[in-house]
Amino acid sequence: MEGLKEGINPFHPLWEIKQRIKSLPLKYEKMMPMNIAVKKVELIEWLARIEDKALLEQVDILKKKAMAEAYEARMKPMTSHQYKSLLDQAEEDYKNGRVTSQEDLEKESENW
Repeated sequence: MEGLKEGINPFHPLWEIKQRIKSLPLKYEKMMPMNIAVKKVELIEWLARIEDKALLEQVDILKKKAMAEAYEARMKPMTSHQYKSLLDQAEEDYKNGRVTSQEDLEKESENW
């Protein structure tokens, strides 16, 4: 197998994708715009065909790691200036009636 010669695990989740990219003519590859919707569909189709439980577990680990990294990136500490700015905005919202009562929030959450 080509992947084994290169020291790449052919069962790695990205191996098939890398092989497809390598097979594209260089000229076509440069012209091809990155279309996220198309890429998502391709990945969904690829995942749907996977029968190897170990490979699916690797993909799941990759997904969980990406989700954790995205969550942690959003959890950066605020500076005191940013914190004060958020407090000022909250006070402004309260003064201008841009609030939701506990009762309204509970009613709204029943439809979630």
